[in-house]
Amino acid sequence: MPKKPPRNAFYFFMQDFRKQQREKGINYETLADVSKAADPVWRTAPPSVRAQFDEIAKGARNNRGAPLQKFASTGVPLAAIQQQHQELQDAIQYEIQDITNMIKTKVINHTITEVDFYIMDINAFCKTTDHYVIGEFTVLRFNLRYGFRDFYHELVNPGRIPVGYASDIKLGSQELGLKMPDDDCEKSNYMQILANIIDYLKQEDHNAKSLPPLFTMPDKVAPVQDFILQMCAKAREDEFLFRVYKLDTMFFQLINQIRTHKHEGFPKESLALVQLKKDPFKYTPGLACEFHEESDKSVECTLARTKRWAYTVLDSCCPVAGIDVTPGNHVPADYDVECILKYKDMKSTNAVYAPGVHDSFNTTGNDSMLEKSTAWSNVGESSYSSERKEKRTYAPLRMPQADYSKNMRPAPELTDEDEFPSLGGAGRGRGAGLARSLGKMNIGK
Repeated sequence: MPKKPPRNAFYFFMQDFRKQQREKGINYETLADVSKAADPVWRTAPPSVRAQFDEIAKGARNNRGAPLQKFASTGVPLAAIQQQHQELQDAIQYEIQDITNMIKTKVINHTITEVDFYIMDINAFCKTTDHYVIGEFTVLRFNLRYGFRDFYHELVNPGRIPVGYASDIKLGSQELGLKMPDDDCEKSNYMQILANIIDYLKQEDHNAKSLPPLFTMPDKVAPVQDFILQMCAKAREDEFLFRVYKLDTMFFQLINQIRTHKHEGFPKESLALVQLKKDPFKYTPGLACEFHEESDKSVECTLARTKRWAYTVLDSCCPVAGIDVTPGNHVPADYDVECILKYKDMKSTNAVYAPGVHDSFNTTGNDSMLEKSTAWSNVGESSYSSERKEKRTYAPLRMPQADYSKNMRPAPELTDEDEFPSLGGAGRGRGAGLARSLGKMNIGK
């Protein structure tokens, strides 16, 4: 027998309506008659009356043991999942708005080239159930005018290895070129590290009420936040003092706010992330710390990684802002700026003279050159096509005069049917007439 559905608010309204009508001397025999009479009254009832009966229906469902809210297959309430999703979307929008306002304000005040940006990166051995096991971190400062300024880098000894994660930490140490955590050695002081990071972020203004945001790659946001949370928990500091934002969002907003031509910058934020993931300075020597240089794992060093991120941003933004690129500050020290500029000029010149180049890929200063090159390319194409047509026009060859039919031998006349072996007996299969054929061919045994 199927389970009866729970009674809704209209049912309790009908019961109350039936009671009121009975006091007036009006009686209804069945509940269907009550439903027809109470339906127009229920539809015109004010919201306060309907809310009263809704509460009565909820209480009745609760007494029957029916759930007041829906749950997912994992047992988590759907309302909690929706709330979490909404909070995540609100955080993303707040981050974008905060970065945009910060950069716009500096652009309007003409101080965007002196604004210091802070990049943070960490190396984690592995992730346990609760936290990341941190082995190294770097905080780096740079701006558009002076490029790379300074950094704060430190190797971290988390101490005792969590139970069950020795293999994961060993693999992480091998991949990242870090030492295994050693409980016998002195453990890193998280309180001192947190104080050093705060002092490093406040070096421009020691009386600042808020700290500048820390930028990192999207896949490093969660580890960096967790590392800050661990330090704040040790020092009993408020973790909301720090803001950890995505580096590609800052890169996208920065280059689009300082551009002076519409063809500069990135049309979409995803392109800024693609440029950072290209990592054009990945194998530049001399960027890593001394420990990683000796272990031949300079690519995995957080110091080298933050420098490469900063150089990528500066290499793209400085030409847009009209700032001369200086090797060692805006790009690595061994970066040949003159050769790169010559290569870019030659590449842009070839792009101008290419007949299939779209206008959006050319600068405004080369429009006149583009018109001349287009006219020149049209003339060249027409003359080349006429030459090809002339080459493809051939005079017909003369017909041959020799009569080769006289040298051909006539075909012999074959009239004796016995000379031809039979192909097979009718209705006997493929090998039925093979014996008679061999006998007529006079083949010696």
